[in-house]
Amino acid sequence: MTASGRRTALLVAGLVVVITAGLAAADGSPSTPWRHLYLLPVLLAGLRFGVAGGLIAALGAVLGVGPFVLREIEGHGPTRAAAEGVVTLAVLAGSGALVGSLAARARRQRERYETLRAVQRALAEPTPLGRVAARLAAVLTRRLGVDAAGLVLDEGRIVVGADRLDPRSLTARVLARREPEFVTDAGTDARARRVVVVPLASDGETVGALAVERLGDVSREERDALVGFGAAVGLALDNARLAARQRRFAEELEHKVGEATARLGEMDRLKSGFVALASHELRTPLTALQGFSELLATRAFAPVEVRRLAEIMRGEIERLGRIVSDFLDLARLERGLAPAIRRAVLDPAPLIAAAVELFRRTRTTHRLELHVEGALPRVDADADALDRVLKNLISNALKYSPPGSCVRVRARATDGVVAVDVEDEGPGIPAEERARVFEPYYRVRETAGLGPGTGLGLSVVKSLVEAHGGTVRADAAPGCGTRMTVMLPALP
Repeated sequence: MTASGRRTALLVAGLVVVITAGLAAADGSPSTPWRHLYLLPVLLAGLRFGVAGGLIAALGAVLGVGPFVLREIEGHGPTRAAAEGVVTLAVLAGSGALVGSLAARARRQRERYETLRAVQRALAEPTPLGRVAARLAAVLTRRLGVDAAGLVLDEGRIVVGADRLDPRSLTARVLARREPEFVTDAGTDARARRVVVVPLASDGETVGALAVERLGDVSREERDALVGFGAAVGLALDNARLAARQRRFAEELEHKVGEATARLGEMDRLKSGFVALASHELRTPLTALQGFSELLATRAFAPVEVRRLAEIMRGEIERLGRIVSDFLDLARLERGLAPAIRRAVLDPAPLIAAAVELFRRTRTTHRLELHVEGALPRVDADADALDRVLKNLISNALKYSPPGSCVRVRARATDGVVAVDVEDEGPGIPAEERARVFEPYYRVRETAGLGPGTGLGLSVVKSLVEAHGGTVRADAAPGCGTRMTVMLPALP
């Protein structure tokens, strides 16, 4: 008994003695109103010590007032005062038992509530379910007053209190039948070891099982309480799982919002840089065209020189046309529209050869090699769009390759597609940036200084290829450099 319990017991005993002494000093009649004061120690003992304490205090009160009742009966017979004394005895005994019972029930309810609070606190921390289950088993062992407590959660994938869930065990049977089980003796000790297994249910579904062992008796009331407690723990587990899922969704949403915000900020930065680059890219061919046209208009040149200047002007006009076409395609893409293409059945080999030959004539600083492996099947494609795709890829390969290096173009038929590889000997693209080079405005930081560009070419290539039902990807070329691969569906 604790120190406060001892003090309460002494107070109850002292009250009984004081009240009895008071009755003796008075007239000693069993019908005196002072007899009701015995209810005070009886109620106090019942509230503090339960049924046993209430009954003991009631017994002390009966022993105190009993002699007065007996003396009244012996001296005057069954008088009204004697009857009131007998009623007082019965009321004192009943009050002690009733108050003690209600106090014990209230105390058990409070303990269950505190246990549920402890369970909720254990489930509130954002930790893995296995650690939560181990913490929960320790809390239940301590709070329920049992020798051991085990938990099975997540359809048997998490087991606390055993190495694994035996499919023939009592817990497995409870999970399957969704009914509590009680074993009067587990047979592991000299004394009877009781085992109670109850399902943990939530919203009509079993989310786990709780098994408790105690060396000694487990009353029917305790077993019923464990069944109700299992339902409460199951609901708490389900709520904790939902809360964890909500936290995870919130973290993922926050992460995605952060990524989207960073991406938007980067896009704004890239667009700002794009405006400056676009102005420069447009001004360069326009300046060249203006200068050469003024020379042709104001000076006389030999036919060979006129042809050379005309070739330069044609190249600048084609460059200007590609830039304008990229702008138009980008505008369609940002409105959610597919690129405008006019399909026709065609042989891709002459288109590939023509694109390579054009750059051979105009880019004498690099070597261009063309390898066509056998006859290529026909494709259903837009000739102009396919020409733009090839020229964009070859132009990029030349731009980012050092002078004197080789750019290789390979075409082949494989698995129902026509594959075209454009390989360069440049610095290459880091693996983590290969998917991003097809985004509008994006340029690889390490190679952005090697040549001017708007960052639109590869995004337009991707949109044109996908509009034909094909794919394009960037890989590391053998040795060094980059290999761009375009695959277009071949006609049967």
